Amino acid sequence: MNVAFDVGSESLHWAMELPDQTLSGKCDNTSSDIRTTLRLISAKAAKHGYGELRVICESTGIYHRRLLQLAGSLGMRTCLVHGEAVAKFRTIQFADHGKTDDRDPRAALTVAKVGKLIRDRKLDKLYAQLRELHRLVHRCEARIKVAKCELHADLRNLFADLHLDKSVLYGPTGQALIEEFAGNPHRIVAAGEEVFCAAMKARSKHTKQATLKKIWNAAVESADGDNDGLAATLAEIQAAAVQQLYAEITAFLQQRDELEQRMQQLYLQLQADDARLPSPCKGVVTLRLLSRLVAEIGPPDDFRTLPQLMRYAGLNLCERQSGKWRGRTKISRRGRRELRYVLNLMAIPLVGRQKLFGDYYWKKKETDKMPGQKANVCVMRKILKMFFGWYHSGKPFDRERVFVMASEYSKAA
Repeated sequence: MNVAFDVGSESLHWAMELPDQTLSGKCDNTSSDIRTTLRLISAKAAKHGYGELRVICESTGIYHRRLLQLAGSLGMRTCLVHGEAVAKFRTIQFADHGKTDDRDPRAALTVAKVGKLIRDRKLDKLYAQLRELHRLVHRCEARIKVAKCELHADLRNLFADLHLDKSVLYGPTGQALIEEFAGNPHRIVAAGEEVFCAAMKARSKHTKQATLKKIWNAAVESADGDNDGLAATLAEIQAAAVQQLYAEITAFLQQRDELEQRMQQLYLQLQADDARLPSPCKGVVTLRLLSRLVAEIGPPDDFRTLPQLMRYAGLNLCERQSGKWRGRTKISRRGRRELRYVLNLMAIPLVGRQKLFGDYYWKKKETDKMPGQKANVCVMRKILKMFFGWYHSGKPFDRERVFVMASEYSKAA
């Protein structure tokens, strides 16, 4: 017996179809109300001869998780249904585009009848920990990105003539500049060139003299023209904000590194239990990226075929064609966004001219005239295919195998 729920932050609407009637109701999205409702529904299903209940709902990010957890603890099956499928079946079923919380569960039941449900994956202990750690890593990186954008704007406002590469700004030179002088050109000029250079060298001994000269000249230019002292006063306020942002970035970077270290340790534990999980390979993938990739994929054995894994990542191709008209073929982007993010991180260092996918990437760009972003997606699909074959073969990495069809490779072997 299927029972479908429309999940909201505060309430749940449900529906189930018995042979002679359709039952529906509503409960609060609290543990006690959900338990009571599930037991009531289970009792009604048992009266009609159904020994097992399957709970169906759309994925809402966080609000549906408690429902599925409690349903599982009561011995019920759980499945997910795609929100787009519910919307389209609702239009067909009710013959209009209206949407209500009462209609959605009934439309979800219709989707279940045609068998278009999504498996509710329950990760075991190590895989669940790995994914949760990666969620925190991803959050750190998002906050680092926001803080860097704010730092760039504040620093440009404070030190208008400072032009440093990102590698310099976020390296030892930038750290010394902000910790010693808060990136404030008025402080730098007030200290004098000799004191400035000595202080910077004491904190960052590998900083080139030419870089220090460049910063000093920029400070003189930026501090010039402050006749009434207002610019220096405002600069002190801005400098405090710059120091705070730089400290936030440093803290988030440290937190991310610590989380990634824990992820790598978990990956090695998983590899001890499943020898088919790939090992790091120089010039191909690091342990850091392998742990992040598997965190988003979960147990690779869950995917029997490559198309299943492609759909899970949202990298499956969608064609648009009608009669003689043929639209652009694009990836679906319906799968796990975080997995595509990791695949992009893996692709970036592999598309250089002499790297693993260098020839493949640049052929797409230069010969096939493909935009860089689209060519990069092709590389992401190739990496996912490579991982799938690498895992299921259980063999060491073979560069030749990456670019040869399986049938041709077997003949050559």
